[in-house]
Amino acid sequence: MTKVNSQKYSKALLEVAQEKGQLEAVLAEVSEMIQLFKENQINHFLSSDVYSYSVKSELIGTLIQSGSELMSNFLNTVRSNGRLSDLAEILDEIKNTADDMFKIADVEVVSSIPLTETQIEKFIRLAKSKFDLNEVKVINTVNEKILGGFIVNSRGKIIDASLKTQLAKIAAEIL
Repeated sequence: MTKVNSQKYSKALLEVAQEKGQLEAVLAEVSEMIQLFKENQINHFLSSDVYSYSVKSELIGTLIQSGSELMSNFLNTVRSNGRLSDLAEILDEIKNTADDMFKIADVEVVSSIPLTETQIEKFIRLAKSKFDLNEVKVINTVNEKILGGFIVNSRGKIIDASLKTQLAKIAAEIL
């Protein structure tokens, strides 16, 4: 499926959810489904040619029974349009679109040692101001190869304050 099609499904669900005042509930359901898909590899099941459409449709029927009316209608639409193999991509697009709407992001902070809680709080404040975000989740990745400092990555924007990069810049200036 193209990103444009995923965006259309995403936009449609979010608009209807917002109109009906169910946006938060729908986003919670989407997050639960994304987690369910990851934990149980449902995306592989839905996109596999090994399983018949009726078996895949039965799984979606189970999801429909446990979902809200709005989410059930959405899943029925995806199923009736033959887009079950694209459902994981559509759900991811819904989450990304909502995160953009509400200015929410995961921010990866690469450091040479694990961050303390105080440092994480500082990075949350930094990310909120530098990336214009309302809500931030810091994901700390340890990479000793950066020698010291940090690299912050959010939504494709990078702040590289690593010692390795600073040394490389000095070396380039000397040469």
